[in-house]
Amino acid sequence: MYPQRHLRKRAAFSIPAALVVTVLLAGCGGGSKKTAAAPQLVNGGGFTFGVPAGWQVTRAGRNVTVTQGTSPALASVTVLPLLKLYQPALFQRAVGELDRVTAALAVKLNGKVIARRTIIVAGFRARQYDLAYSRAGAGLVDRITYVLRAKSEYYLLCRWPADKGEPSACGLLTSSFRLG
Repeated sequence: MYPQRHLRKRAAFSIPAALVVTVLLAGCGGGSKKTAAAPQLVNGGGFTFGVPAGWQVTRAGRNVTVTQGTSPALASVTVLPLLKLYQPALFQRAVGELDRVTAALAVKLNGKVIARRTIIVAGFRARQYDLAYSRAGAGLVDRITYVLRAKSEYYLLCRWPADKGEPSACGLLTSSFRLG
């Protein structure tokens, strides 16, 4: 979903030197990789998404929230009804409305929208925003993703402390989100 760097540079050293480096790394344990635990699959009303293993799941009505211990980091999906049937041809008009709604939310939080983009989630164009604000003296970032389908809005939220960096749950939320 996000641009990634692909470093494809040719080695500037000879094959024997590359062999020596490889042997040294293998001898020091540099050749092994830790395998991350498989994500857990979370089911909601008509949707699923993956989260890191060990995160706690809470369900309330049409909302599913996952948290990691006492950290303010969280990921959630809330299903909201739309008044009118959404059709993909209306996406550009929807972007304008979502821009306005999200800007108003940022003002309400005494924060600001720091990023906005269109991405693909579950095969649909979706609008995503990053909002920065403070709560109880701590800086937070909310990543809000709006997925519109038929008469439903799927409000995907990922929150993290600004000084800690984005948790893996955020990327998992949008990359694994499925409707069905």
